[in-house]
Amino acid sequence: MLQKVVTHEEIIKRAHALGKLAESKLTEADANGGYDKEFRDALHETGIHRILRPKRYGGLGLSHRTMLEAVRTVSQYSVAGGWLTLFMPAHECWVAMLPPKGREEIFGSDEFVADILYPIGKVEYVEGGVRLSGRWQWGSGIEMCGWIGLGAMVDLPGELFGIEGGPQACLCTIKVSEGHIIRDWKAFGLNGSGSHSIEVKDVFVPWHRVCPLAAIKKNAVPIGGEFDPEEAVYHTPFGPAFAIGFATIALGGAQRLQRELRERLRNRQRIVLGMKEWESPVAQRNLGEVTTMVETAEALYERALQQIESWTSQGRTSASEEEQARVAAWRCNVGRIAAQVGFRTMELLGGAAAYRGDLVEVFARDLFMMSIHFGQAYDDHMMFYGRSQYGLSAHPLV
Repeated sequence: MLQKVVTHEEIIKRAHALGKLAESKLTEADANGGYDKEFRDALHETGIHRILRPKRYGGLGLSHRTMLEAVRTVSQYSVAGGWLTLFMPAHECWVAMLPPKGREEIFGSDEFVADILYPIGKVEYVEGGVRLSGRWQWGSGIEMCGWIGLGAMVDLPGELFGIEGGPQACLCTIKVSEGHIIRDWKAFGLNGSGSHSIEVKDVFVPWHRVCPLAAIKKNAVPIGGEFDPEEAVYHTPFGPAFAIGFATIALGGAQRLQRELRERLRNRQRIVLGMKEWESPVAQRNLGEVTTMVETAEALYERALQQIESWTSQGRTSASEEEQARVAAWRCNVGRIAAQVGFRTMELLGGAAAYRGDLVEVFARDLFMMSIHFGQAYDDHMMFYGRSQYGLSAHPLV
């Protein structure tokens, strides 16, 4: 049976519907530490997680821009909803780098995939793979997923993988049901992401489900061959293409807040001024400030995305440290601006926007949490960018 062709326009239409559902459940998800099964099923139904999946495994054959535009769309309704919408296709990108048997097993199930990168797991080497144990925090969307890649330092048998062996950071992929989810996610913001912990005890991970992160970051070529190099996921540098999603979410959230500020100023009566607030030159000036902040973020984001698209058009599977650090610096600036927009909007709208569960209040907290994620840490990435300009090594995860 021929697979139905899904267009960019259709994906964005689905993203709007998903976003509206996410917004309707915004307060509930924030209070409960995650979105419910209805949102999970709706997200799966959109097929957004299959946008970058190789077509031989049921992928849609669409671009990074389509995936990111879908994420930005959902983020305008819910930052946490956008976070989950990003991670489901983004995590499939490293699954696409596994040995063929691993790709077939995970993609064949068509279940969502989570990951926790920190290489803190303990491994025991056994015939055919490793046995994994440990406890990891910050497993975004873990309750929605069938699989999860967990970070550990693994002494990789290079001859088996066809790459340089030795100890290196890897993702060891298990079924979520093989671990124990600990519902401990109650943070300042992004509570709707459901980023709970997982504990794993002596779970077997075959070699075909071990992903060597350093190797694919250096060169986005899958282990074991059997791939179409024309697929977008295989001719774009892995790290920058993965991490730009954080800026996408931040931008979508900031764009919504700018619109929210404009409309609330229009409808707000200021008794002390004896006029509608939008009629005040001070309010007009404040709206101009926030709008310019958002437009600055839009310009930086578009420049970063165009750089990634340029690499894709060139078929590049890697980028230099300075190139990666530059795009990371732009990305983190977008996140910082978005966080500033969040609290500035709340400040300008006053106490009415500060009630727990108000859209502005939830967005402000969520955008701040995004800005302090390790992949978005502003000061660190400015340092990495500066170091790279002197020929020094930047951070390995930029």
